[in-house]
Amino acid sequence: MQPEQYPLMRQEEERHWWYRGNRSIARRLLAHWRPVRCEWRLDAGCGTGKNLEALAGFGEPIGIDYMPAALAFSRERGFERLARASVSELPLATESVDVVTCFEVLCHGGVPDWHGAIREYARILRPGGIVMLREPAFSFLAGSHDRVVHGMRRYRRREFRAAVEAAGLEVVRCSYQNLCTFFPALVIRTWQRWFKPKDAAGAHSADFHKGSPALGTLLCGWLAFEGWLLQYVRLPLGSSVLCVARKRS
Repeated sequence: MQPEQYPLMRQEEERHWWYRGNRSIARRLLAHWRPVRCEWRLDAGCGTGKNLEALAGFGEPIGIDYMPAALAFSRERGFERLARASVSELPLATESVDVVTCFEVLCHGGVPDWHGAIREYARILRPGGIVMLREPAFSFLAGSHDRVVHGMRRYRRREFRAAVEAAGLEVVRCSYQNLCTFFPALVIRTWQRWFKPKDAAGAHSADFHKGSPALGTLLCGWLAFEGWLLQYVRLPLGSSVLCVARKRS
């Protein structure tokens, strides 16, 4: 991600419906598939540290990120167990954590071997531990936001599931997520692709739009409902793909 985006992310993730809604999904699904032991928890690509804070109760938090600017914001939140490292080479012992979360990280150009990163998550997980991954879905939804955050790839569900299973993990739920943003994103990205000049103002802006507070409340509520649904079924479409997997005991 471009360094100037971190202050904006730090500000928006406190109140933006997308961040709040996706945190509610993560909390619900981690509680649903909670491992027996929750001693240590890693957020791989912790960014500004909001998920280290929001997922309290699932183990003592450890954060790694490759960007010093991101780690600085995490330190401001009071977290100390932080390290500058690549998700492909984790500075953690084998079978040393109980929960691994990784959100919108494997898609980045700075992660050349995303399959290897998933194998690293499997390596550091204790038997019975849980990994939760969320990444952008469908290449035809790529737009200016992807360029700003250095997103180089988007995923299909089957491709993502196959990579997680190849790492030796047992998938308990692999589904699309954020159904509410799929069709609006499809319309906007198609319009940008066909009608908006590439050098137009704002062509390289991130999707941190405030929008209406009432609409934000409605969308946040919808994502909370998606979190409830995902405990039992998988969604056929969405702007993200989610995978929850367990390391076999």
